[in-house]
Amino acid sequence: MADFFPKRDADLLEWLKNFGAVIVENAVAWGIPTDTASGMNTQITAYEVVYEAATGGKGTKALIVEKNEKRDALIAEVRNVKNRFIDYNTAISDADREQLGLPRRDRTPTPKPRPTSRPTLEVLPTNNRQHTVTAVNQKTGKKTKPDDAYGVRFVWEIRDTLPTSAEDLRHSVFRRRIVEAFDYIEEDRGKKVFYAACYENAKGEAGPWSDIIESLIP
Repeated sequence: MADFFPKRDADLLEWLKNFGAVIVENAVAWGIPTDTASGMNTQITAYEVVYEAATGGKGTKALIVEKNEKRDALIAEVRNVKNRFIDYNTAISDADREQLGLPRRDRTPTPKPRPTSRPTLEVLPTNNRQHTVTAVNQKTGKKTKPDDAYGVRFVWEIRDTLPTSAEDLRHSVFRRRIVEAFDYIEEDRGKKVFYAACYENAKGEAGPWSDIIESLIP
């Protein structure tokens, strides 16, 4: 199944605003914690503010980076809400899903096992202030996803010390592809950044994390 998020940022923002509004309106009836609904809508509002500041030829590089970071974090949170509170919620009908901007449920059950393997990360400096991170199939050594992986979740953070676990890294983005480019601002050059990744199936269930990789921003 194709990802449900619109590809263009402008379309994505409108989709997110609708999704957030419908969740808030129905949170109690659907058993979604009100703090989860309100917190997600706070993120949507913050993203809209920085999106407006960064677009239309008036955004600085720093604003564009901030916009992209807020967008990626928001997408991760929406995916989390969908996986935890919507997909298997019998109080939510197919009509409700359409109102949320989600596809109707697939009535044909197919097994979607949690990925069992973990990627090996390859981190390369590809431009000034840029890393390209590749999730290499640990079992085959090839730059391909294993059969039980729908995509790759990348997590990262600029910080001074090695995190205890990959889940401590603050930034997250899910991609169908195995390669992701990370751009940073001039002030970040020379700082430490830590990366990790895991495979996810189409239900958003994660496999084991890769090792955490430390690299300096070029």
